[in-house]
Amino acid sequence: MCDESHPALLPDIAIGDLQPGEKVEKCLYVRCVTTGARIFLFHVAYALSTKVEGKDITCRCHKDETVTIETVVPFEVAVKFVSTKFEHLDRVYVDIPFLLMTDILSASPWPLHLVTSQLQLAPTMAAMDQPQSQVEQVVLQTGECASECFSLQCPPVLNGTSSVASGQYLISWKRKSWCADAPVVTTVTTLPHVMVETIPLYVHAELPSFGRVRESMPVRYHIQNRTGLVQDVEMSVEPSDAFMFSGLKQVRLRILPGAEQEMLYNFYPLMAGYQNLPQLNISLLRFPAVSGQLLRRFLPSR
Repeated sequence: MCDESHPALLPDIAIGDLQPGEKVEKCLYVRCVTTGARIFLFHVAYALSTKVEGKDITCRCHKDETVTIETVVPFEVAVKFVSTKFEHLDRVYVDIPFLLMTDILSASPWPLHLVTSQLQLAPTMAAMDQPQSQVEQVVLQTGECASECFSLQCPPVLNGTSSVASGQYLISWKRKSWCADAPVVTTVTTLPHVMVETIPLYVHAELPSFGRVRESMPVRYHIQNRTGLVQDVEMSVEPSDAFMFSGLKQVRLRILPGAEQEMLYNFYPLMAGYQNLPQLNISLLRFPAVSGQLLRRFLPSR
């Protein structure tokens, strides 16, 4: 019961005069920071005016009503780092683009209106372009999922290998209802830390999105030296049953510090459908621990 020893948390909700048979509705908004059952006590104080034996009498009364509400998690957010080939990454490399993917899975029994989202990056992360919300004004039903994808890169870090913060992911949302002026809630999700490493050589390719059987398809490989040393690089292209190619099958290069070398090949498809490209093998004589498999992660496979 609400009295002087237990004052109400939300007092003085004016209702006004209530005529016989009349109904009044009041909309209240409650925010719960944890899940579980919540018990609300509604205390309604009212006065009745009547006449008894010609005298005006005012009767002051009250009624208490208890309501129990179960609080649930509205949605779950899953975050993962993937390469530009959508392969899972357990670490990223300095100045090499990668993708941050977020999934918003609705667990609410009511529709959720996603007003907007925002990506706030830490100083150790940089966006390839201006991040924009891809789930703005989306309505999620129970069990539905909304996803976003952001292209990022990590600037050089002080240490050779370290774990850096990614930033925060903000979701502005509200429960979709008939009340248009429902308040918007902002949920902040802290993005996970990610391991960052430097890589001495970066390889990427330029090639058409598709090829035609028995038509030449130019493929250009860019090899960047990301160290302060002259790099001795051995390259070879393995033969493939699905392609003929022209270009240097095996070559040894010397790439100056910070410089880039281009290698041009003409691939000649022999079969239709999805075919694996001829495999490019790269060996670094100064860094034998860097495997060719690691460098091939940045190249398209087919």
